Amino acid sequence: MTTQNWFGHRVVKLFLVSAGFSLIILGTAILASTWIDDLVLSTISLLKEEPVGPDWIYTIHKFGGDALLSGALIAAFVWLGLPRKTLLTTSLTQKKHFLSAVATAVLVVLWLPVGLIGHSATIAGEKYWWFTDDAMISMRYARNLANGVGLVWNPGERVEGYTNFLWTVYMALLSLFPMPDSKISLVVLLTNVALSIAIVPVLIQLVRLLGGGTLAMVTTLAGYVLSRDAMAWGTDGLEPVLLTFLFLVATCRLLQEGDTNRPRLLTYLLVATLPLVRTDAVTLSALLYAISLLITKNKKAVLIYSATSLLLPTAHEVFRIYYYGDILPNTAYLKATNWDNRYVSGLRYVLAFVKDYAILMVFAVVGVIVSRERSQYALLAAFLLYTAYVTYVGGDAFGNFRFFIPVLPLLMVLAFAGIQKLPIRPSRKLAVSLLCLVLGIPLIVPGYSSSVYPQYNYWPNSYTTFSGNIRIGLLLKHNTPATSKVADFWAGSVPYYSERYAIDLLGKSDHYIARLPAVSGTFPGHNKFDFSYSLGVLKPDFVVANFKLPEQEDEMGQGTLGDYTERLYFDPIFREHCLPNPVAIDTWRTIFVCDWSSQVEKKNDWEELPLDYTKPDNLQRL
Repeated sequence: MTTQNWFGHRVVKLFLVSAGFSLIILGTAILASTWIDDLVLSTISLLKEEPVGPDWIYTIHKFGGDALLSGALIAAFVWLGLPRKTLLTTSLTQKKHFLSAVATAVLVVLWLPVGLIGHSATIAGEKYWWFTDDAMISMRYARNLANGVGLVWNPGERVEGYTNFLWTVYMALLSLFPMPDSKISLVVLLTNVALSIAIVPVLIQLVRLLGGGTLAMVTTLAGYVLSRDAMAWGTDGLEPVLLTFLFLVATCRLLQEGDTNRPRLLTYLLVATLPLVRTDAVTLSALLYAISLLITKNKKAVLIYSATSLLLPTAHEVFRIYYYGDILPNTAYLKATNWDNRYVSGLRYVLAFVKDYAILMVFAVVGVIVSRERSQYALLAAFLLYTAYVTYVGGDAFGNFRFFIPVLPLLMVLAFAGIQKLPIRPSRKLAVSLLCLVLGIPLIVPGYSSSVYPQYNYWPNSYTTFSGNIRIGLLLKHNTPATSKVADFWAGSVPYYSERYAIDLLGKSDHYIARLPAVSGTFPGHNKFDFSYSLGVLKPDFVVANFKLPEQEDEMGQGTLGDYTERLYFDPIFREHCLPNPVAIDTWRTIFVCDWSSQVEKKNDWEELPLDYTKPDNLQRL
């Protein structure tokens, strides 16, 4: 190559790299910054000499998404399309970095807009971000801790209504910074995306440890970044991504130390940290301890390090007993006790997972058998035992297999590394790997939002659901005294943003409800309630019901709105004292004032907080 050609390629490459990164930064800024919305809308209004409609917000955000996508594609073109020595003379280490960079770029392009656009709304002129309602429960505990009230749901009431101690503590640390409530959620969302990116190199390392080559690396990474279920939880506010990252790192370290017979204390401390991230991950920790004993010859060191590391969960358990007076979190009693249909629900949940991932599981089993390696047999056995545990506890109420997210990448690695070891020609290995990728993993598809939260399909759409709950919380904060009591089935966004005493009708943060027998056979955590106690004894000022009057009143009794929703409507206490007093504000659910509250006379005097309902459903436009 002549000096002139080399200089020309360098200038072109520098220009394209600058353009690509500029578009990525511009797109991200547009999607994340409220002040850019205000600036652009004000400029357009000035030019048009009239106020602009809220549809312009969607137009601006669409431009931001297009800029982000275009910048990522330009960066990918520069990397793949222009001459580079590193692409022609790759070593294994360089190949690892190349694959990691490509997978990260694809992940950012596909996942980041989900968090920035799909989880945001403009309410009363301010942009808010949201995530799963259970994550907002942790946010309420975190804010109370940061404010000096304690790690509690309501001041003075010690009930452990969360199961993600370290994640909640992280949220509390964020709450110490001078950020408004509307922006802390964004930081949590971006944290999960960053953790999802951090998983990419760990997956490459795990593939190498299990004997997989380039084909296994490429297909595993493609399966991960294109996975519908991984993206659903990687762009949400709960702890599965942190748990996945720590589980995979610990697994890699155990495999390495098993090969070298040099166990290290830090590895076992990572294993012991899992139950602090999510309490029921004690199962994953136990399985990793067992794997270590099976694959490491230095049993004495393994036992010493395991016993030492157990001081971490033991200390947390002592704290739980001292602070909350319980051996288990309140949600464990709620979801896994006094419920006759628990095993049926758990089996249904696991069978749904098997149905979606049957091909992947088949190749994982075949690959392990072909490999004949003890470590892979141990990993497969751990996955099967964990599946049995998920069945035992009754599964989960959420879609997208939250409980399987930590072990899903491991299943992918076992399957694709196993395919590469099959005694068939390389071309057939490629064909089988692609078949497993396309048919064995539910991939991201258009209309993604309806598949992320399938249990919410009977509500208008996820945008209205989650942003609408933020608006309800803000309405309560804006229009009610600070001493008001609010009862709701949704124990996340409404209690968090209302900052009022909250009564959880489904008992996640209610000691009494959690220990009752299950009333119905619905999802775990949604089948225990007692309105004679929650309404008749606790006497809330306001009840936020899961139906909208008058449109849905004729649907009551038809089983379309959910068991506990309809039982509330027909409950005699609610019908006598609350149902006649709806608040005169249009929300996606109905707020009622109970007649024992002094606020009943002000039900028609509430001030409105507008919500931009002109946005399409959160991800249909991507």
